[in-house]
Amino acid sequence: MTQEQNEKTLVQKVKIPFKIVKRGKHKPHIIKPNNSVDEKIMDDVLVRALGRAKLWENELMGGDVDLEEFCRRKKLTMRYVLKVLRLNTLSPSIKTAIMNGMQPKTLVPKDLLKKPFPLVWEEQERM
Repeated sequence: MTQEQNEKTLVQKVKIPFKIVKRGKHKPHIIKPNNSVDEKIMDDVLVRALGRAKLWENELMGGDVDLEEFCRRKKLTMRYVLKVLRLNTLSPSIKTAIMNGMQPKTLVPKDLLKKPFPLVWEEQERM
């Protein structure tokens, strides 16, 4: 085999379809043709919201302060605080998936905070 023939056999063109998507302030990631993602991507906003919800619940359950005083001290609206606190009612499997970066890519913070979700865990997981 000549040098030129050897080089031709080593070079092959491969076409891999993919799309790079950037959602909000998050890092861009690659979406494969079957809409799956190559790696776990932790959604920092969701993780922070879950942490904030648990922290606020603990502060409020301590009984030292009522909800209105809590909102005033944090300089937040009661509506926002209640939306975040509602995240404490998420199914443990959904919370675990979010913390491990394995949540469905369709699960975005805006949906969890703005759209009501069922309180029954099995129904949440079906959604």
